[in-house]
Amino acid sequence: MIRGIFAIIRGMGITFKHMLMNIATNRFTVQYPKQKRVLPDRARWALSLQWHEDLTERCVGCQLCAAICPSEAIYIEGAVNPLDKPIGKGERYAMTWIWDATRCLYCGFCVEACPEEAIVMTKIYELATDRREDLIWHKARLYEAKREQFGEKPTFAWMGFYRRAKDMGKPIELARIWHEQEEEYYKDSKKFNMSDRYKRFLREL
Repeated sequence: MIRGIFAIIRGMGITFKHMLMNIATNRFTVQYPKQKRVLPDRARWALSLQWHEDLTERCVGCQLCAAICPSEAIYIEGAVNPLDKPIGKGERYAMTWIWDATRCLYCGFCVEACPEEAIVMTKIYELATDRREDLIWHKARLYEAKREQFGEKPTFAWMGFYRRAKDMGKPIELARIWHEQEEEYYKDSKKFNMSDRYKRFLREL
């Protein structure tokens, strides 16, 4: 009996101590959904598609993202770009683009694989629904998610080793530029060491 009372007092003392610490450091529980945390720029949540400056589609329907996806959450059907009114700047475009949020691991492999940087990971994390159909995002909804999160202009793709932190928010440049720099760097083995490689993959350092 006495030991039980002592355990309760001790537990409440720990709780009271942490309460005072939180008051002193101004740390409180976020009152979700009225309050929401500001997510970092590299947050990996719902996918979105983006376009060129002239609002033509970036995706060329190469299906590299679908091929690299470990959970097969992406389905694409490519088609030949019409000559009278081009949808994109390449010879092909994605006639069908489907993302299955129920399968997605949010790993970002699709963003890394895309040669046109057409895929962007947004901060949209409130995906809960009572209808499975709402978790299947088609092309129109993927473009709308990009517009809601980042606006009309092209923005950065998530992968940090494609862009320096200071460049985030500026118009994107193609990923192959970084790949070419990496290949040129590793040709000379004398320059290579693990710490340099780590810094090149984590551009913020």
